Amino acid sequence: MMIKHILLITFMIAMFSFAVYGENQAMQLTISQMKNSTWTDQDISYSIYVATVINTGTSMVYDATIIPESNFNIQRRSDLWKLDFVEAIPKDLQHAKLHFPQYISQIGLAFNTTFTFGYITKGSEPAIFSITDLVYTK
Repeated sequence: MMIKHILLITFMIAMFSFAVYGENQAMQLTISQMKNSTWTDQDISYSIYVATVINTGTSMVYDATIIPESNFNIQRRSDLWKLDFVEAIPKDLQHAKLHFPQYISQIGLAFNTTFTFGYITKGSEPAIFSITDLVYTK
């Protein structure tokens, strides 16, 4: 009977450890953004944003999926630089999944290191991004 209790407690501790790891994984990368410039063309405003991805966790990250949630109103593929599209030809640029460029995937992003990417969006508000599917091994 005592062995069953010990196994149950061990199992519960293991499950809690995985839950904590899963929650912290999403917070390992953060994105900060700064508006570089804004202009108006035919009564439509456009803005250039420079975004910085920082690894705030303790593990090396080799790739991640970056998903624009809102305000990512790019008009063509060339309106985004230093990130790659997950799909070679995305059907919807505003909701296309993105990921690290190849050079970051090769060397990884260590603790407290950053890389930047940029984009031109229709409007003056920065895009909101979520980050999923972190890759910790090459």
